[in-house]
Amino acid sequence: MPLKVIALGTGVCANCISAPGPRRQPPGFLVDCDGNLLLLDASEGIRFRIEDAGYDYGALKHVAITHSHPDHAALPQIIQAKLCRVLWGRPVDGMNEFKIYMHEALVEKFSEVWAWHHPEGDVVYKDRLNWSCMPMRTGVETEPFAGLKLKPFGVYHGFGQHPSLGFRLETAQGTVVYTGDAGLTDSLFEAVANADLLISDASSRVGQDSTAGYGHMSPKQCGEIALRGNVKELWMTHYTGLDTPAAMEEAVRATGFAGVVKAATDGLVWNGASKRV
Repeated sequence: MPLKVIALGTGVCANCISAPGPRRQPPGFLVDCDGNLLLLDASEGIRFRIEDAGYDYGALKHVAITHSHPDHAALPQIIQAKLCRVLWGRPVDGMNEFKIYMHEALVEKFSEVWAWHHPEGDVVYKDRLNWSCMPMRTGVETEPFAGLKLKPFGVYHGFGQHPSLGFRLETAQGTVVYTGDAGLTDSLFEAVANADLLISDASSRVGQDSTAGYGHMSPKQCGEIALRGNVKELWMTHYTGLDTPAAMEEAVRATGFAGVVKAATDGLVWNGASKRV
């Protein structure tokens, strides 16, 4: 079963804060598991980047949201786009289906968010799109489609006040872990264990191993969890660009991590791996 992960957005919530270089959009990673699609985080304009990667966003049935900060969860936009596609045509398999996996504490509030955007609600969209929010928490796993297990785990973010998750994806062609925005906690070491690909928040700068309790990681801390977790490949993402990729990699290597390490950029592709015995 082929497995592919495509970086659609490796940037942060603000642009124009680093020296000129490749433009990086806010967070989003598309997982293609034998033609079935799962999106990890849905930032602004993510549907355009899905198209740029050669896919039809209308066929996207599953999205897993780490937390509700706007640079990770621009959900009304993609829901509306799918709805309008249903109304205006260009049918594609899966167009009228959409499941959103998010922290259970956020599920109830999202109906209010959608109502704020579309108070006319069912008058226009009744029976047009079957979308639903799936409440997630540590220990509750699901199988969005055959061959992929989605396992959420709690992470520390926003001074511990923001309901936040990371996700572990297990398939026959490899295990992928996405931390979302997360501070370094003991629970992360277990969550990333033996991952073939770890996509890790690296928002803190080189040498900044504390965020005054807010909850982000530095390249060194990414290296520490990759090393102790016996990870094969590490992608650092959601970084500001104020440090060079070389400096970020050097900080990771200083921990002793000897696997593949990359300061991820938009368009980066991972093509699966053989499962470890």
